[in-house]
Amino acid sequence: MKTRKTAKGFTLVELIVVIAIIGVLAAILVPSMLGYVKKSKVSSMNANAKSLFDAAATALVEMDSEGKSVNGGDYHYNAANPTDMDKKIKNFFADVEQLCGNGKHGFASYRVADMAVTAAVCGDGVYCGGYPVAATVDTYSNFTSTAAGLSEAAR
Repeated sequence: MKTRKTAKGFTLVELIVVIAIIGVLAAILVPSMLGYVKKSKVSSMNANAKSLFDAAATALVEMDSEGKSVNGGDYHYNAANPTDMDKKIKNFFADVEQLCGNGKHGFASYRVADMAVTAAVCGDGVYCGGYPVAATVDTYSNFTSTAAGLSEAAR
């Protein structure tokens, strides 16, 4: 009578096949997940730009009710030497200093025309967003140069 030995476990071939399948799935998923990270960071900057836009618009209304005016042009939020407008923006958007990076590469800029805020851009040195024209991952490279231009003009 023959005795049969029951082997427990996986063969080497089975393990190699499973590792190959996991490798293929990782090769497919990793690039698409990197796209989601970039999209989420750009969306976050767009949300910050909307917050800055709303805060600047509210600050303008408040300054107008106090009889103060703001000349048209591009402005950059300056935490080190805040203007009256900067102080009011901080009242309505408390995280604006954190966004600006306290002197690092971040920026928060807005454009005023005829006592109305017409645009706002925010960036953290890597990603930037805007409002009312939001940056997308597809338009990001063109938008980055536009936002950097507004930021540089406002400095």
